[in-house]
Amino acid sequence: MKKFIHIVCGVCLILLGLPGMAAADSKFAFQSSTSLSTWLWDTSKIVSDQESIIHNLVNNNVKVLLLQIDTTLEQKHYKEFISKATANGIRVHALDGAPGWVANNGTTLQQIFLKWLNNYQESASSNEKFSGIHLDVEPYEHEQYEDNTNEFLEEYQSMMMTFRNQADPLQLEFGIDIPFWFYGVQYNTKYGSGNMAEWLCKNVEFITIMAYRDAATGTNGIMGISAAEMKLFEKYKVKGTIAVETGRLAEEYQFVTFYEEDKAYMNQQLELVYQNYKDNPAFHGIAIHHYDSWMTMK
Repeated sequence: MKKFIHIVCGVCLILLGLPGMAAADSKFAFQSSTSLSTWLWDTSKIVSDQESIIHNLVNNNVKVLLLQIDTTLEQKHYKEFISKATANGIRVHALDGAPGWVANNGTTLQQIFLKWLNNYQESASSNEKFSGIHLDVEPYEHEQYEDNTNEFLEEYQSMMMTFRNQADPLQLEFGIDIPFWFYGVQYNTKYGSGNMAEWLCKNVEFITIMAYRDAATGTNGIMGISAAEMKLFEKYKVKGTIAVETGRLAEEYQFVTFYEEDKAYMNQQLELVYQNYKDNPAFHGIAIHHYDSWMTMK
């Protein structure tokens, strides 16, 4: 899930209804029968476009918004926005992370985020508080990862322990994004040795699989590439979410995203995913990356 992916700008789709009203009847069961979440990376929108965002989230049945933290924004904007989201049955999780968080000075970046979040939660009223922490760090994207893999993985594991220990006393859900191939990554660190995805399943309760493909079925489809980690989630009682991409990517990666397709086709594929996993105790919902590109789909 890349924050630097170029997204074609466009006018947001205007949907019927008003914030606070029930979402329109859904054609697909996954839209009303599962927890649907999305990422909002452009935090400035909660200053200029609050009503439209809430309006779109309600009409698309979104229950969880992962909102990137911009510490330069006044806290009043977060409080106003989260209050409106709460009134509409939407939980907001504090989102952040980058490969640099597990490199040199990475702990400083982590602590800046945690200090801001602690201060915010202390000053916010109950309906203005965040409901969770969500990290998208992706250590493998760092330019030095291949040369120092175990060092990066050890810092990544230490970060997980830090955030889990911070989230618990704040009564916040702690969730992360991981690639579908993490079950194939081996670590040998101060935390022992083994499979990276399995270690995460033992230490993190909420995990989102970045199962980025534009078809549900087949060995290289959304369900096929999610299968190994979904089995781990079930074994360790993880609450797992399956995520798809809607952002624009280079032509050779079009199979990774629904950008070239329309919403109707994507919804059909997500319905197949839902029907396949709806009875699995580890299945916690579907996530769509990300808000801006999703709202401008055909």
